[in-house]
Amino acid sequence: MSLRIKLWLAIIALLLAVFSGSFLVSTLSAKSYLEQQISMKNADNAAALALSLTQQGADEVLLELTLSAQFDTGFYELIELQSPAGDTVIQRRDTQSASEAPQWFVSAFPLNIEDGIAAIQSGWTQVGTLILRSHSRFAYDQLWQSTQILALIFLGFMLVSCLIGGQILKRILQPLDDVVDQAEAIGERRFITIPEPNTLEFKQVVGAMNTLSGRIKDVLDKEAMRLQKWQQDAHYDEVTGLNNREPFFKEVSAALESDDVNATGSVSLVRFTHLAELNQQWGRATMDSVLADIGAALSEIVAGHSRWSASRLNGSDFALLAPRAIDAKETAQEALSAIQQSLEQRDIGSDIELPTACTIYAHGDTISSLLTRLDNALQTSEEAGGNTISLAVESDSQLRPVRQQLEDWRVILEEAFREERFSLDFFPVVGLQGELIHNESPVRLVQDGERLSAGVFLPWVNRLEVSLELDKAVVKLAMNELRDGSEPIAANLSVASVVEPSFLPWLTDTLNAAPDAAKRLCLELPEAMAFRHMERFKPLCSQAKAMGVQVGIEHVGHQLAELGQLSDLGIDYLKIDASFVRDVNENAANQTLLRTLCTVGHSIGVNVYAEGVRNEAEWATLQELGADGATGPGINLPDQA
Repeated sequence: MSLRIKLWLAIIALLLAVFSGSFLVSTLSAKSYLEQQISMKNADNAAALALSLTQQGADEVLLELTLSAQFDTGFYELIELQSPAGDTVIQRRDTQSASEAPQWFVSAFPLNIEDGIAAIQSGWTQVGTLILRSHSRFAYDQLWQSTQILALIFLGFMLVSCLIGGQILKRILQPLDDVVDQAEAIGERRFITIPEPNTLEFKQVVGAMNTLSGRIKDVLDKEAMRLQKWQQDAHYDEVTGLNNREPFFKEVSAALESDDVNATGSVSLVRFTHLAELNQQWGRATMDSVLADIGAALSEIVAGHSRWSASRLNGSDFALLAPRAIDAKETAQEALSAIQQSLEQRDIGSDIELPTACTIYAHGDTISSLLTRLDNALQTSEEAGGNTISLAVESDSQLRPVRQQLEDWRVILEEAFREERFSLDFFPVVGLQGELIHNESPVRLVQDGERLSAGVFLPWVNRLEVSLELDKAVVKLAMNELRDGSEPIAANLSVASVVEPSFLPWLTDTLNAAPDAAKRLCLELPEAMAFRHMERFKPLCSQAKAMGVQVGIEHVGHQLAELGQLSDLGIDYLKIDASFVRDVNENAANQTLLRTLCTVGHSIGVNVYAEGVRNEAEWATLQELGADGATGPGINLPDQA
């Protein structure tokens, strides 16, 4: 029973007790007053009648006629004349009760009325004793009517009191709903804060929970900043602030093996020639400032695109990884222009040559083939001289105009949606005991009898702006599998699911249609999209979790400074990006990073899973670091090993 109902019952019980007591006291007071007044009336009437009969000489015939006449008035229950010896001489008694009051009321409130007694004289001789008793039905009628009126008045006051009490109770308990919501949110790992109410007890409770939420958010913020600083110290070039060679190539390798929208894009390489001579000419301190400017300019480009990354590969080579970029030459020109502007602002070497190479990568490429193409293209640029940009491609199909490729994919995707040619693949996420946590389910497209991986067509889905339709198709496919009894499935969503207002109502209707299946569904959003659209991601997360759906963030690790935003989100798990997992068993820096990341996740009740695990050595190290599960080509269920 809720506190609100208990308080209502207490108020009603209290009002009933108060009004019942008042009602009883009032009724008894009225009864006592009537008894006193009727007793006095009996005495007065008996004395007056006895005096009148005495003055008339106490004739027996006259006595009987007079007493009968008085009795016939109907006001008396008993008129009796007794002889001096106590014998009844005349008696008139009304034994019929004609009171309007019910018998239970008469029994509950009996009237104790004294009879009126007076002596009748004849000269100095007593003729008899007159006993007179007024009829009690009039008193009961009056008492019953007054009691009914009193009961109605009390009932009216009770209803008014309940209405007033209800409004007061509503105002007093209004903060209770907020307190309950906050407590439930904390139970769901959403450490939110709310305004403190005026009620002292509620204020103390909310203050304590706000303090708890604030401390957790502060801890998360501090740990996130510490992780970000540590990552920068370990993975970033001290002069430029860009990625070092090793983490950059891990990101490139992870992109090439990814199965999502980042599986295609471009890589650009700009060579800063004659850097050694410039160091001698301008001094190392000056050139370090120039390199820092170049790093800042490239970082500014990267900041405008999710998952883009820039690196200083060695002393004079700068690289730019641009997932989802369509025009490789345009991206390379952007990087080249940023470096040129940095040099021009310092008035250094207007004649410095910046040979540039770029290439398009696609799902299935290897990092060695990618670097080979870049090296050949860079050699071509150096031979051409100046700031030449050379484009290297794997096949002639990559040289086709983008517009033509878009039109081709538009036709393919329209047919695929119309003919429902999308399907799901399943890859297990395995826990520490070898149990299945859920199946990752990347989407596949059947085209010309071949199942295309998501990395092939997702970039075109994104460019043709049909991501919302694909997200709905993926959720439908997952729900169909779950309705058929499938193990838990994790469906990947795009940013369209967060920013498009129509998706959340559609998702709610879809999940409501199969509530049992919905409880085995997981929804995942990439880290970059989740943090960029956090305010829109929260309602989606809240609505999905209310229906039993688990929510996670994938590809985590590139925006560690944003981890503090997770304090009031209530997500269930994080999936660490494969670029941080690759060779983690041999990389002490990444081990420290992942151990801290696991600790931070566990501190707010969030599980941490690793993506892209390739072998037992990586998985064993991840378990030691605190990971709760893993997925990747090296992870299988015990019965699949």
